Amino acid sequence: MSDLNVSFPPEEEMYLSNDNLRADPFPLIVFILINNTCLCSIIGLLGLVANVINLIVFYRHGLNSSINISFFVMAISDMFTIIFVLGANLCFNPYIGQWSVPVMFAEVYYITGGWPSGVSYRITLYITVYITAERCLCILFPLKVKTMITPIRSKFIIALIVILNTLTLVPEYSSIYMDWRYDSTRNESVLGVAFRSNRLQTQGVTFLLHVCLVVTGLFCVTTLTSILVSNLRRQAKWRMKSSSDAKQQAAYSSRDRKSQLMVVVVAISVVICYIPLTCVSLVSVFEPQFSIVGKYSSIFVNTWGTIFIFGMTNSSSNILIYYKMNSKFKSTFREMFCRTKSRI
Repeated sequence: MSDLNVSFPPEEEMYLSNDNLRADPFPLIVFILINNTCLCSIIGLLGLVANVINLIVFYRHGLNSSINISFFVMAISDMFTIIFVLGANLCFNPYIGQWSVPVMFAEVYYITGGWPSGVSYRITLYITVYITAERCLCILFPLKVKTMITPIRSKFIIALIVILNTLTLVPEYSSIYMDWRYDSTRNESVLGVAFRSNRLQTQGVTFLLHVCLVVTGLFCVTTLTSILVSNLRRQAKWRMKSSSDAKQQAAYSSRDRKSQLMVVVVAISVVICYIPLTCVSLVSVFEPQFSIVGKYSSIFVNTWGTIFIFGMTNSSSNILIYYKMNSKFKSTFREMFCRTKSRI
């Protein structure tokens, strides 16, 4: 144990004690309770149910197509995002410090949920990149795309997305762990974050990787979505001018157009919800005081609370897009619940 440093350095950028939260002014506490504890949590619980339904529907459709595989894994990623954010809402509750429990909830969440939530956000983002890229390939190589993108290749690419995003946590978790330490304000031992001797070498590396990956992913989704939107407009004009050409109509079926439009809507939803996450992450890079213990810590906490709303909404709302824009999804959804009602 001689190489371990169990003390908690005051300059650690993501440290937040519940005592500091209770020192916030009353209007700020009310905002946290309404925004995070109530609104965000309600959206999240509904989102968990919605994503379970998504998993069942796409599993019934069969994981033998690239799009079904992608949406199935995205639903799993969204569920993890929701669970981690619900954990944040609990651990950052202004009154949780009043519990007689020897746990520094914010520190425990930092290890168990803070960084993993970033990974699940990015997995969803990069699956969206893959889906939009696949739709673009359908435009460029309509006759070859089925041989280029097979279910096996899709599973491999998505597995690679998950593994690479998870590996970004290695620098952070190589220098932190949970341990008991004496807290003078409580006059007792508490469970919190401890740091290894290599902390100075690894601090900030994971966050830098996170920012770079989020910015790159958002740029890719925006670019690919713009290509898809442009193609949809071009196809709409083409159908108006040459709707009588049966061969060309067969080359680009109505089902393909609907699938492409659904991907565009999903991608736009991701872009809208991830723009705040990207902006705040960039601000943290260029303004060191905009952090959990900096001069602007109060703004930082509540800004991320609002971002949680955006992320939770994105993770919970896909079922509405699928139901509205995918007739097969709608049919399976209705079949599931009609059977349930008939049995009752």
